[in-house]
Amino acid sequence: MLIMPAIDLLGGRCVRLRQGRYDEATVFSEDPAATAQQFAADGLTTLHVVDLDGAKAGHPVNHDVIAAICRVPGIRVEVGGGIRSAENFEHLLQLGVWRIVLGSIALRKPKDVDAWLKRWGEATVVLAVDMQAGMLAAGGWLEGTQTTPLQFIRRFSSAGARTFICTDISRDGMLKGPNTAWYTSLRAAFPSLDLVASGGITTVEDLRALEDTGLNGVILGRALYEGTIDRAAIRRRTLRPGGPA
Repeated sequence: MLIMPAIDLLGGRCVRLRQGRYDEATVFSEDPAATAQQFAADGLTTLHVVDLDGAKAGHPVNHDVIAAICRVPGIRVEVGGGIRSAENFEHLLQLGVWRIVLGSIALRKPKDVDAWLKRWGEATVVLAVDMQAGMLAAGGWLEGTQTTPLQFIRRFSSAGARTFICTDISRDGMLKGPNTAWYTSLRAAFPSLDLVASGGITTVEDLRALEDTGLNGVILGRALYEGTIDRAAIRRRTLRPGGPA
């Protein structure tokens, strides 16, 4: 199971939100590239970067910081937040981004995402399944929709998408454990897709429980920054941080 540290960018700094609330941001680093270097030194070499400013603005904002993170040797970086056009997509690839995470644009302009899947392929396009009270959220998690996670995943897997990052917003940043039942149901519904869990993962036991569901990956945020999961513990497990199991 792939383990990805999260680097959330707000005002050029590395922060963590609680349940996606921008007014509840905790700053963990003034230098996100240095944070990426620390993760790489610990063997966590696949990073999940979210441009929170971009998600709110509707276009990528933290270009220079993302470029600096991508220049860290030995890592690969996926980026989400505010990607609304093919130009946004191409620019991030030019910065050295490995793959692009799409959320709001998929809900608002699904045919654009269909075209990007054909152009850049399933290895480069990742879909964000951001759930709030059973429905998907958009616009930096600030807008509700009437689309369910199952509807969304079915729609885009039929268009060729393979990787879906599934976040229970109510758990995100709360350190109260992941929604394991939801991930178990998603794995049962979509046994052949690459499913990644995000939100609430707090302990090594949480990681084991998610691994047992058959998920392909997890994203860790506050648990790493606050030390409820230490990096040495990850290295001692059978998981291979920074790469597939």
